[in-house]
Amino acid sequence: MNYYFRYFIQFSNFFNMVLKKESNIYFPASYLYNFKETCHNLILKKNFNYFIDPETYKFQYGGTKLFYIKYLTYFEEIKDLFNHNNRLKIDLLNNPDYFNDLYKIIIRFQKKTLAYSHIPLEYYMSIVNKKNQEISFNPCENLLFKIAPYFEFSQINDIYYNHTLNYSKINFDDYVFLRFPKNLLNNSSNMERIYEDFRKNSGIIINVIELDQYNRNDLSQFFPNLIDLIYLFSFNNQKVILISNSEFGKYFKYFGLNSVCSNVMIGQRTRLFEPFYTERKGGSTDLVYIPQIERSISFSKGETLLARNPKIAKIFQKSISKSKLEERVKLYYESVQEKIVKINQMSFKTIKREILKSYSKISYDLHKNRYNYILKWLEILEDKFLKYFS
Repeated sequence: MNYYFRYFIQFSNFFNMVLKKESNIYFPASYLYNFKETCHNLILKKNFNYFIDPETYKFQYGGTKLFYIKYLTYFEEIKDLFNHNNRLKIDLLNNPDYFNDLYKIIIRFQKKTLAYSHIPLEYYMSIVNKKNQEISFNPCENLLFKIAPYFEFSQINDIYYNHTLNYSKINFDDYVFLRFPKNLLNNSSNMERIYEDFRKNSGIIINVIELDQYNRNDLSQFFPNLIDLIYLFSFNNQKVILISNSEFGKYFKYFGLNSVCSNVMIGQRTRLFEPFYTERKGGSTDLVYIPQIERSISFSKGETLLARNPKIAKIFQKSISKSKLEERVKLYYESVQEKIVKINQMSFKTIKREILKSYSKISYDLHKNRYNYILKWLEILEDKFLKYFS
């Protein structure tokens, strides 16, 4: 089981200071295009393995966000591809020339963007210090795979599903990104159809929208079919990466899941990363990661949870709100790594015991009720495990 951390410039301290070399990360295309040199130097310095999400689903909605508009300038060579609202003219993709040109430019972006970035001073210094020696410098060597253009689809066989499918057929070595709402998981026949349509591609990336919050209803309705979809692809020797639901999604390893992805689950106050200063209201983005519940929650909820549940191991020697960002980031990273190691080494029976043990440490009834979805999750995993591997 591998783990990918999603790169955001806001959390560059995490990637530069905490994340170990040869870790796995993925770059959203709009961030990569706006910060090519930063990403380039990061790959050079840390030797991270990575993939690039081309984010072509954003083209179907358009927008005025600066990151998005700047990224669109990369597509200026394709005349009239976007309308005045910066939205892709989807009908143009019915024209083979436009269809093929968009594919070529998306693949080229992933293959060449980092390679065309500014080469840092350290590289030239290494040449001076090693005369007459050929120095290899190619960050693209760490690019793990390329992703075909894709779109967000709300039902099987809508226009965006069909375009995603057609792009997946151009080169079966490309990975396919499946981005769809959780309601699509209601029907098991949808899973069978998706599998049949994309069964020839090397890898599948699944992002089920609105599936990042867990409750009993969601678990009963959606997760059994999601497990079946992952199993179908993996049993067919395709690599499967899950982006949403990454914390508990790690347990899908038993159904062949190759990797999970996650945002950095530690927040920073907006004012700490200029020039992205904003007066936006809505509360602090500062969070603390609690390993026992596998979630990041607000400072106030974290302190309340720890104060009312003495059986949970005390994470901080002082108030959470007074803890340094570096402490929280390090705790998060170590917790994730520990969990991944356990999953890769332990049997399903042992993992079940570990989950129950963590849940038993929550002694306050109000919080037990809040997190009892853990037990439902475990029940579903066990049912599917017995179905496929009894």
